[in-house]
Amino acid sequence: MSDDTVWCISGELPRDKAEALEYVVEIAADRVEMIPPTVTSFEVEDGKVWMTQMFFVGEPEPDLVAAILAEAELADWAYESEPVEDRDWVSESQRLLAPVREGRFFVYGSHDADKAPDDTVNLLIEAGQAFGTGQHETTSCCLALIDALGTEGYAPATVLDLGTGSGVLALAAHRVWEDARVVASDIDPIAVEVAVENLAVNRAIERGIGEDRPGIAPLVADGLDAPAFAEEGPFDLVTANILAAPLIFLAPGIAGVTAKGGKVILSGILQTQADEVLAAYVAEGLTLEKKLERGDWAALQLARN
Repeated sequence: MSDDTVWCISGELPRDKAEALEYVVEIAADRVEMIPPTVTSFEVEDGKVWMTQMFFVGEPEPDLVAAILAEAELADWAYESEPVEDRDWVSESQRLLAPVREGRFFVYGSHDADKAPDDTVNLLIEAGQAFGTGQHETTSCCLALIDALGTEGYAPATVLDLGTGSGVLALAAHRVWEDARVVASDIDPIAVEVAVENLAVNRAIERGIGEDRPGIAPLVADGLDAPAFAEEGPFDLVTANILAAPLIFLAPGIAGVTAKGGKVILSGILQTQADEVLAAYVAEGLTLEKKLERGDWAALQLARN
């Protein structure tokens, strides 16, 4: 059987568990050297039970599946695993992704180009090998907070999108604050490549690290110790749509690169994890300004005073 055979892991889950798996699997897969699985879920029993499927390119290693399920607190999930017939899964998944309207933003795939309104900030983001197409509550919460900051007149000169994934939040910031210097950083080189591609298709201004001009500077970096952060910062706005555990771990670093008077937007947080994440940042001197909740997820807007 060829290495590019599509494998499906499937089984029934409660809706909240299916949604948690959908988010966790995309983030977790972005952190390893593989094409991330596509996750789909559909209702099978009155909104309570959902059939959930993960599609992998090639048979997934058992250790990888176990790690993803452990992160989603689904180690005891009774699933089936089998190869499936050849299909264009990228096209299939893109057809399932509806465009998203969030404040001034309209996030869409090329298959929905004819639906882009004339009175919105349109962001073309293809479903691909990086997290962040706008459909998930965590991404839409971040977009809502960015939109609100712009409406309120906040005007950051420097922006860091940490864990940029597809680059959607960096692009949103670039569109709202055209004069800002934006850094789109990710630990995963593939994610940064995807972000660069999305910058190009959206005709965003790309710049290099250290260039003192408006635009987005892509950066591959592990953590916040890279010299580029000191060179580009401190940042008036930091966005980080990752997971609760790395957000807590990175709290001192994120606080350290945030300018005095700056804002921090955090997401990728389950509502049950929000207090723990907030406590880590309060300990670093940040204060809570806003909290958005959608579904099982939360986003926090903090300020460094």
